[in-house]
Amino acid sequence: MLLNPLSLRQAGASDWPAIEALLLANKLPVEGAREHLATYVLAISNGDVVGCAGAEVYGAVALLRSVAVAPGLHKKGIGRLMLQTLLQQARARDIASLHLLTVTAPEYFAQFGFKRGSREDAPAALKASAEFQGACPACAAFMSLTLRELPKRDGDLPVAVLGAGPVGLAAAAQLIERGLPFVVLEAGREVGTHLLDYGHVRLFSPWRYNVDASMARLLAPTGWMAPPDAELPFAAEVVERVLKPFAALPAVAGALQLGARVTALSREGYDKVKSTGREQAAFVVRYVQDGRERSVRARAVIDATGTWRTPNPLGAHGLPALGEAAAASQIFYGIPDVLGAQRLRYTGRRTLVVGAGHSAANALLSLAELAREAPGTRLAWAVRSPSLQRVFGGGSADALPARGELGSALQRLRENAELEFFSGLHITEIRREASGQLTVLGTDAQQRPIEVPGIDEIICATGQRPDLRIGSELRLKLDPWLESTEALGPLIDPNLHSCGTVRPHGHRELSHPEPGFYTVGVKSYGRAPTFLMATGFEQARSVVAALAGDLEAADRVELDLPETGVCSLGADHADAGSSACCGAPGETRPAAEAPAEVASPLAITAPASASCCGPQPARDAAAPASRCCG
Repeated sequence: MLLNPLSLRQAGASDWPAIEALLLANKLPVEGAREHLATYVLAISNGDVVGCAGAEVYGAVALLRSVAVAPGLHKKGIGRLMLQTLLQQARARDIASLHLLTVTAPEYFAQFGFKRGSREDAPAALKASAEFQGACPACAAFMSLTLRELPKRDGDLPVAVLGAGPVGLAAAAQLIERGLPFVVLEAGREVGTHLLDYGHVRLFSPWRYNVDASMARLLAPTGWMAPPDAELPFAAEVVERVLKPFAALPAVAGALQLGARVTALSREGYDKVKSTGREQAAFVVRYVQDGRERSVRARAVIDATGTWRTPNPLGAHGLPALGEAAAASQIFYGIPDVLGAQRLRYTGRRTLVVGAGHSAANALLSLAELAREAPGTRLAWAVRSPSLQRVFGGGSADALPARGELGSALQRLRENAELEFFSGLHITEIRREASGQLTVLGTDAQQRPIEVPGIDEIICATGQRPDLRIGSELRLKLDPWLESTEALGPLIDPNLHSCGTVRPHGHRELSHPEPGFYTVGVKSYGRAPTFLMATGFEQARSVVAALAGDLEAADRVELDLPETGVCSLGADHADAGSSACCGAPGETRPAAEAPAEVASPLAITAPASASCCGPQPARDAAAPASRCCG
């Protein structure tokens, strides 16, 4: 007999304490449950939560878990009612199959059509769940229920790699080594276009961190000589000495489309709303090349388009400052070649550099050198944060000496009064005067007005942000403020983390609810300023291994990064609106901006757990108390 009165409803965030108590009372794991409350069904009696049952949805498959009923209310049909409701919802969501892990109740779930299977045959997407990662013991029975048959996928389609920077080409190298067909679409007329934009900048990370191992292996038979590990390259040298030779390899050249600007992505025959069979449909990649609109079908998409072409504005509130667009001819976004191609633009002029990262440091040091050579050249510096500790860096404590020296040189410039300095300036307006000069208006940390008149040129070095428009028809899950992949957001949030606390990561953190679509490179970090080129190489390796079905390799971490003095500072000094700490511009980050994330390789493994897995029966059957294998 059912408990009376009884009602069912969907769970919300405020229900977590009651759900957690139910799971603990039934000796079920709580790991990972809270992140999936939106798909939990609750049984309510007299206003109290007396039962719960949940599902973790991964595209077309779902993991049934957390079936629990309050002690003393077992064998009243509550669990059966919740399970029937979850099955109805799964069919309505067009879930193809439901799966579960259980120790004590395989016979109970067999009543609903679940059949035993091999845990090794579980869908790959489920293996990222907390239960598969250790919350459930290895002795748990794996069971599945098929709701609809999945259509066959066209296995001959290529993987589409978007962007031919270092990370995109590293993905191509991995695909070659895995024997997977691919196409690379690059908007520029040559590979490494973003790097060439700041080609005059010497990177502070040596060659050993700027050459992908798989690219080096493929280049070696051609007689290519690897650059000296400890030498510091210019950004343009990475293109000339690595990317261009690699792009010339027949296996790459035949798959590389230059001048191909990707404009949109979707699933063949599916808009964003339609679900049935979606995961088996080919991707459609729309691009423009030589003035013609074209498209290519792909089995998967690796987006390595970067963020270099979408810089942050001068406005401190994330929007362009008033008048910023009108003053665009006097504003340079990025790192200008002050001592080379753009020398005349800044000679004899007063230039304001805005930003607190290594891009700003490079620009200021170049302007200072120009000022010593060309009388009348003046420089000013504006930062939003009143603290410069993180900007100046770790000095001799930095394992990359060139990075430490960059911050130290900037500090000396500041202490020697070779520049005007405006601390805590939040720019709100750029006003062009009759003289042609600019006046910068804003406020300080106490909301007092600040006015900086007589500016001839502005260099905006406030970082970049991702352009999300091409994926607007895909099902993406983004961190709400960083616009990184959602799983990566908490790991890299500059409000909480310094560069030294960002751990290595791979395909699981880079995936989206759209199966087969991955964001890699600096775009995966969204607005977070803590990316390093070597991190992107590791991302590419993990993602391609996952696409090849080699989850053991995909989950293995293969990354060794240098320690840094600056990133050992507390996160209180971070300025998320700039390239602070270890931030960098562009998909591949000049080392003038690159962070150090971790000191040594870290193996990410799930902790062993003695807790038993769910779902367990809601005690409708006369099941014994939950035991792990005893």
